[in-house]
Amino acid sequence: VGGMEVARVCAMRGHSVTLYEKSGVLGGVFIAAAAPSFKEKDRELLKWYEKEMADKGIEIKLNTEVKDLKSLDADEIVVATGAKPRRVNVKGFDKGIEACEYLLGQKEVGNKVIVIGGGLSGCEIALDLYNKGKTPVIVEMKNDLVAMKGVCLANSSYLRDFFKLNKVEVHLNTKLCEI
Repeated sequence: VGGMEVARVCAMRGHSVTLYEKSGVLGGVFIAAAAPSFKEKDRELLKWYEKEMADKGIEIKLNTEVKDLKSLDADEIVVATGAKPRRVNVKGFDKGIEACEYLLGQKEVGNKVIVIGGGLSGCEIALDLYNKGKTPVIVEMKNDLVAMKGVCLANSSYLRDFFKLNKVEVHLNTKLCEI
C-alpha cells in the first residue's frame, strides 16, 4: 500500500504516474494482513486504493518487474519494494508455515496451532484461529503480548483480555529453539 499511497499523492500533485507491480495484484503483504474476517476495514482500504488508482488516472503495469531503473525514462523514481515476511532461523523451520501462507489460505492448519510470536500479527492470527474453532497456543520471547510501540492501546488490551478470558494458552518469556 505504500507504493499506492505515493502514486496517489504524486498524481494529486499533478504528476503523471506509472505504477509497476512485480506480481499480478496490488497490495503486497497487506492483502494477507487483511484476510481475517475481523479486518473488513483493511479490505475496504484495499478497494479504496484500487478506486483511487483508477480515479487519479494512474497507469498500472502488473506482472512487470523493473530490473533497470534507467530504462524507465522517468524524471523521478520512488522505490516501494514492500514488506517481506520474517523468517525464523531455527532447526525444522521448513515444517512450519509462514503467516502469509496461512492468511491467504495457501496452506491448511490442524486443530491445535502453535503461533510463534505474540506481536500484533501473531495475536491477530491466534484470534483468527480461535474464531475458526481452532486451538491456538502463542509462544512469545518477550514478557508481554503485543509489546511494541505504535500499536493502538485498545487493540493490544483487547487481544490480551480476549486471550485471558477465553483461556488461550500463552507462553511468555519463551524462545522457539526447534520445530
